Amino acid sequence: MKTVISVVITGLLFCGFAFANDVDMEKTMKQMALNFKQAKEAQSVEQMTLALASFETQLQQAQQGKFQADKAELYQQGLKELAVEVDQAQLLLAQQDLEGAKQQLLKMDELRKKYHKHRKPSFWQLIFG
Repeated sequence: MKTVISVVITGLLFCGFAFANDVDMEKTMKQMALNFKQAKEAQSVEQMTLALASFETQLQQAQQGKFQADKAELYQQGLKELAVEVDQAQLLLAQQDLEGAKQQLLKMDELRKKYHKHRKPSFWQLIFG
């Protein structure tokens, strides 16, 4: 329990720094991927709770990031949908439902696939900007 509290406090402090500095979106997304992997591999409710707490901290930081003007609304919508799924997974973990939370991870992964396909520029955008 002390570990969970420590992670949450650290996350809140880290979020405070995110407001003061520009968000390094690549670094944030890589950390989210690592936290997601840890949650997916978790063998206990406690392990997944820690991983999702870290994931949520990174998600909150990503929501503060700056996106391309033409895709900002789309990306923010994706992050909001992801936040809902994280909340659902955390509720299941609070009920000690590890398997249910793992099912939520599948939904989170589907959202990742859905929104990540929009981030890659087309061939023509690369050539003509």
